[in-house]
Amino acid sequence: MRLTKVLGYYGVILLLAVVLLVSEDAVLMRSDKLCRGLVIADVAVGGLSVAEAEQKVAAVVKQLQTRPAAILLYEKQRWEVGWDAVAGNMDAAALVRQAYGIGRAGSLPQRLAEQFIAKAGGRQVSFDLVPDEAKIREVVLTAAAAVDRNAVNAGIRENAGGLKLSPDQTGRRTDVANTVRQLRHRIETGHADPVRLLVAEEPAAIRLKDLQGINGMIAAFSTTYSEADENRAENIRIAARFLSGVLVRSGEVFSFNDRVGLRIPERGYKEAPTLTSTGVVMDWGGGVCQVSSTLYNAALLADFAVVERSAHYDPPGYVPLGQDATVADGQIDLKLKNTRDHAVYIQTEAAAGTLEVRIYSKRRQGEPTVRIDSAEKTVQVAKTVVKQDPTLPLGQEVVESAGRNGFVVTVQRIRLHGNKEINREKISTDEFEGADRIVRVGTRSAAGTTPK
Repeated sequence: MRLTKVLGYYGVILLLAVVLLVSEDAVLMRSDKLCRGLVIADVAVGGLSVAEAEQKVAAVVKQLQTRPAAILLYEKQRWEVGWDAVAGNMDAAALVRQAYGIGRAGSLPQRLAEQFIAKAGGRQVSFDLVPDEAKIREVVLTAAAAVDRNAVNAGIRENAGGLKLSPDQTGRRTDVANTVRQLRHRIETGHADPVRLLVAEEPAAIRLKDLQGINGMIAAFSTTYSEADENRAENIRIAARFLSGVLVRSGEVFSFNDRVGLRIPERGYKEAPTLTSTGVVMDWGGGVCQVSSTLYNAALLADFAVVERSAHYDPPGYVPLGQDATVADGQIDLKLKNTRDHAVYIQTEAAAGTLEVRIYSKRRQGEPTVRIDSAEKTVQVAKTVVKQDPTLPLGQEVVESAGRNGFVVTVQRIRLHGNKEINREKISTDEFEGADRIVRVGTRSAAGTTPK
């Protein structure tokens, strides 16, 4: 009995609700007012007449068009996205007409359902703004050009007053894709809040704190080259630039190839003479071995450990015998380990025919000086080979190849306190094959015949 009463009460309430909804639908269908709860582009227009709604939406559209479609900010800088970058329906009358039809179409149950959803805040009419992504991207790229910068490493400069450390600078890189995405969202939703340019910071590879404690130059070595060979000189200058400003931390192994990179035309390198097993040939990056060899000698003086080093097939003349270090892309590298208890900083300069490598670090009190010594031993005496040449006048001699003795050269590193030797360390032993001296002797007689 009690359950029957309860169900009866709920039935009455439901009936009253239905009657109310139906009566509201009847009122709505006979009026020019919009369904309650409706919103047009964040403007509440529910219950307003068509004229009132048009007036209210038109005012918002007018106000909206007095400001940019979107604003992009970074610190104190500002960029605007104009309405020329946006397409969509901003006609107040058309938007109101669209809203007016909500809750008026279809059968009674369909109308009641739409009216209920609208009252619950579930129906909105938007401007349907469609941003032109290409134009928005142009704005973001303009901002990025003004904001982005490469990181700058801390460095060392030496003058008459001693060493001066220059500070590092953090780099900045704009996240273009995500910034464009946020601008599109702002425009599509009609929000007036500015968008912050999304910028990621890129710390410098060498920070000022990394150079703290470096108080002097611990080693230097220089070689000379001919500026007349323009391609070779340019290759040396390019490699020297890549090699300059290097920090090698304590215990770290430095790779010449990793630092200098490929010697290819796309990186500015030229074709120039290069020493190979078959003699002198033209190759891209010819001359870079002089940079690796100059670094090698400075590193020996700075007491670096040699992890990997190869000699040329034929010893070059720009460094002492046995103190060269050849390199080749992806094949032969020069690797050196910083055995000091402090980081070292390498500077390289190539100008006016002189290539110099300077190495800076924390100078230890009482640390020994270093001297490099090489000893050469002949193991094969060159022979002279005579070849008859019918193209030369009888008896004329032409030296085709000067030849050379075969020899072994041993390089040692000697550590001294003052003039007193502390110890010596064998660095390398290189063996070079000899080559015969070849002389061509003419056999053509005055009459043009060759004696038999």
